[in-house]
Amino acid sequence: MVGPSSSRFALRLQGVVALLLFLAVIGLLGYLGYTYNHRFDWTASGRNSLSDASRQVLDKLPEPVTATVFARANPELRANLEDLLQRYVAASPKFTVSFVNPDQAPARVKELGIRADGTVMLELGGRREKLEQLDEQALTSALMRLSRTGERTLIFLAGHGERSPDGQANQDLSTFTAALREQGVQATRPDTASGHDLPTTATLVITAPRVDLTSGEVDAIQRFLDAGGNLLWLADPGPLHGLEPIAAQLGLRFVPGTLIDPVGQTIAGSAHFAIATPDNYRAHPALTGFDFTTLFPLAAGLEHEAREPWVATDLIELGAEGWAETGPIEGKVSFDEGQDRRGPFALATAFARKQGEREQRVVVVGDGDFLSNSYVGNGGNLNLGLNLVNWLAADDSFVNIPPRTAPDTELKLSRDDSLLIGFGFLFVLPAAFAAAGLGVWLRRRGR
Repeated sequence: MVGPSSSRFALRLQGVVALLLFLAVIGLLGYLGYTYNHRFDWTASGRNSLSDASRQVLDKLPEPVTATVFARANPELRANLEDLLQRYVAASPKFTVSFVNPDQAPARVKELGIRADGTVMLELGGRREKLEQLDEQALTSALMRLSRTGERTLIFLAGHGERSPDGQANQDLSTFTAALREQGVQATRPDTASGHDLPTTATLVITAPRVDLTSGEVDAIQRFLDAGGNLLWLADPGPLHGLEPIAAQLGLRFVPGTLIDPVGQTIAGSAHFAIATPDNYRAHPALTGFDFTTLFPLAAGLEHEAREPWVATDLIELGAEGWAETGPIEGKVSFDEGQDRRGPFALATAFARKQGEREQRVVVVGDGDFLSNSYVGNGGNLNLGLNLVNWLAADDSFVNIPPRTAPDTELKLSRDDSLLIGFGFLFVLPAAFAAAGLGVWLRRRGR
């Protein structure tokens, strides 16, 4: 028979063992936390983790990168900066971070032109980039610019009513070119009237001229292509204004009329809006991993035939339910047998051929509106434009970093849900607590 003293001893022993086990678990967790570093991101958008695009840029860094943070001993500021930078450190051994108190290094601060507390100076292969506002978009874009070897330039054909690369009008392209500058790509305009040849180190951009080019200007573009220059041609429905020889050189034909897309009528509310979803994209390096919906307000269909040594690949295709409308685009339009043509049609086509050790590349898109200030923010239009430019510049590994949203930071409730929660907190929970308290009081009173 076990006496009371033995029971008390057993209980005490169990308590001591439980305490020792608890302390051992705490000690083990502390050791593991000190020895190993691993982050878990359970946010719906993964905003506390690096995007796949950022990881790709880090994986392709040509040399180690040093990020020097000039920040005073402000715990909150340093914690915010370190939280983002440590994600890059964890993702790549080539990325290192150091903190400098600007008050303790005034000469270095003056030399580097540091003005704001929290400025980050990136250094890669002797090149520097200063960031005063830090987020993943800005940091990864800066890494892309530093990683580029050589200068990247787009030259926009001008003087014939084309879309302006720096104009602020709805049809212009200033928003697009600003995004290009973030990636280290500059936009200029050539002097085609001077008779000088266009530099083949840049990519030429033609954006639907409104008046005819001179024969000399067309000859300059042909010499540019013959010499191996890359071209981005953003066409629109209508006449080519002297660019027919360029289309013939590529084996390209523009389908007469404006593409009508029934899907666009459903989604965008207008039949002449061509909507491209991932189902419309074809396999091509310029579209690797691209799964955004894009919108083309007024598009022309493209057709091509083999013109060696060019190899043509359609990038985006409008399905057979669409057609090319040759009549006026007013009100409700319908297919006219014998006058209009049924699809499918290509919306964008890539051309490539070998030029010595390199590949010459051309992209023709049947719509220039999709990159205009009015529409570049729709769906994946901006991302598509950046992808095309990167492919033309042979920077296949560089991709645009899309904005990262945080859908789990805001709780949206219906009116009924709000009333239910309010009623629960105001009446149900207090009544439950009161009932529990009354039950405990009655139980104790009955002893």
